[in-house]
Amino acid sequence: MSCAVANPAPTLAISNVSKDVINWRRIRCVSKLSKGAKSNIQTRRVRNITGEVSAVRSRDYYMPRIDSTIKLNDGRTLGYATLGDPNGRELLYLHGGMSSRLDINFADEMLQDLNVKVIAPDRPGIGISDRQIGRTFSDWASDTRELLQALNLKNLPVLGWSLGGPYALACGALLSDKITLVGTIGGVGPLDYKGAVQDLGLLEDRILLSWPERLLHILSPAGILFKFYSPARMKDELLRAVKGGPDHEIIKALSLEDATSFAFESISQGFGGVLDDYLAMRKPWGFNVETMQITVKMWQGTQDHLCPVSASKILAARLPKAELILKEDSGHFVLHRHLEEVVTTLLAESET
Repeated sequence: MSCAVANPAPTLAISNVSKDVINWRRIRCVSKLSKGAKSNIQTRRVRNITGEVSAVRSRDYYMPRIDSTIKLNDGRTLGYATLGDPNGRELLYLHGGMSSRLDINFADEMLQDLNVKVIAPDRPGIGISDRQIGRTFSDWASDTRELLQALNLKNLPVLGWSLGGPYALACGALLSDKITLVGTIGGVGPLDYKGAVQDLGLLEDRILLSWPERLLHILSPAGILFKFYSPARMKDELLRAVKGGPDHEIIKALSLEDATSFAFESISQGFGGVLDDYLAMRKPWGFNVETMQITVKMWQGTQDHLCPVSASKILAARLPKAELILKEDSGHFVLHRHLEEVVTTLLAESET
């Protein structure tokens, strides 16, 4: 289903992946009303990329995630999710490695309460975005520019989790006319210092960032083997990876869907997009972190076993305008514990 967007870029078209976006099945009750009870629910007009539609919105209901796509100038499709309040303040969110737009899905209702609208794209080759072999951080910044132009967005912050951190830095460095502030959570910087890769806690990360590229391409078909895992086994693998602590508690409390869907979605087209994600870290970045003039807020859990505190401290020292915020009660899943702080801080400071 195609639709028009206010002041769209002339060569871009937007369509919804979900066919039932304007369908009452997409409006899910989160607190049951007793039979016959009177509700103060009122119908109002809600604007999203499909135009104006009638929707029910109150404390008893919320609008779930909407998946959409745009057509880029080179013909590729770029997919993204829209979560939270359709009329809220906008925040661009970039997913982690071996992940997808779905890793922020857990926060949908909380974002509604905070009156925040999140735009969460899949990077090329992941989820519902077409692959771009050999892509770089500069390529990603170009794709993001087209997305923001298509949605008529500017002057918004970007937040990247884990491997999404470098992609958020690229947006901050190369899209200064669109992005006002950068946030990272458990992020990493350039891997150009001794021990940078070896300090990462996940074996898969170390392999993808250090083994010969040709060998990785040969072995990449094996990367989709976990596609055949059950959700329960996938969740167990994630629990094993975080090695206990606060992350273990958070993951255990997540539903099977919220704990695993983002990983399954990352390889829905195969492992190529995930591999490209990591190989971009090994190519020239297209910008210099030491000369970035945008403010970067860095949240880091001190109990993070995947991306260690040392990596964030090194990156913060290299960035001219960085603030490192250490969370003693958190590991890699800082956003799950401190969502309100992270989101409200980024939005408030991006307006100053």
